[in-house]
Amino acid sequence: QQAAGEDRDHGHQYPGFHMRSSRGNPKARPLLCCPIVNPVSSPFLSIRPGSLASVVLTCEHATPRLPFPADLSPEERAVLNDHWGWDIGAWPLTRELARRLKTSAVGGRWSRLLIDLNRRVDEETLIRRHAGGTELSWNRSVPPAEIERRMLAYHAPYHLEIDRLILRRAVRGIRPLLFAVHSFTPVYEGRKRDFEVGVLYDRHQALARKLAGSLRRSGLRVRYNEPYSGKEGLMYSADRHGTHHDLPCLELEVNQGLFAEGHAAERLGRAVADGIREIAPID
Repeated sequence: QQAAGEDRDHGHQYPGFHMRSSRGNPKARPLLCCPIVNPVSSPFLSIRPGSLASVVLTCEHATPRLPFPADLSPEERAVLNDHWGWDIGAWPLTRELARRLKTSAVGGRWSRLLIDLNRRVDEETLIRRHAGGTELSWNRSVPPAEIERRMLAYHAPYHLEIDRLILRRAVRGIRPLLFAVHSFTPVYEGRKRDFEVGVLYDRHQALARKLAGSLRRSGLRVRYNEPYSGKEGLMYSADRHGTHHDLPCLELEVNQGLFAEGHAAERLGRAVADGIREIAPID
């Protein structure tokens, strides 16, 4: 059995991120020193793929990395490291949840600015040409053949792995909760988002309210369907698999400002895991 917290690529341990604080400030948001790495064999990160626990965790925007070497401008590197390139803190939280719940988790290995795993193929933001006012050189010219290649190389295998984890449970009579973990920037387009956690849902309002109640009892400020709404199709991955397999699905959005605090993933992981246990009892 794979140990909790390990990320595997067909048996090769994922080395993780090399982090540094901005300008020596220990409270500053950590940035990646080098987001460009050489290709690896798997387009997704995986934790406990052999688990049969009654929840499947996903993290579509887990890293800011690109699968190829590139001569990036300082502006492009900044965008990759910012909220445009990944959901800061989401993968450490997902890892902590997988550890506490002893369950499976899947994460996107590459930046959402390569291809967004939380978008439909026909959405304009599947592959962004610009982000944060910066033109992205690796997306400057993306013909249909390249979109197809990225879909088959990165997008499709990620979602196939989620289906595989669901099917392993389904054939054994287990109907898991699908739980996607994301994070949001505290300030967007000049507007401050003054809450800590958003619980996104569409068809499963009762589960969302039960989870939110548990999170509030832990001291977190929670809102429903903010900063994005599951009722407006903005939780694509969870809803895609939940609808197809007729399973309950929710998405968690966590304020990235919380991850500036020490041991944030551990503290949040405890609160969120307790809430998940209330709606999807774990053996």
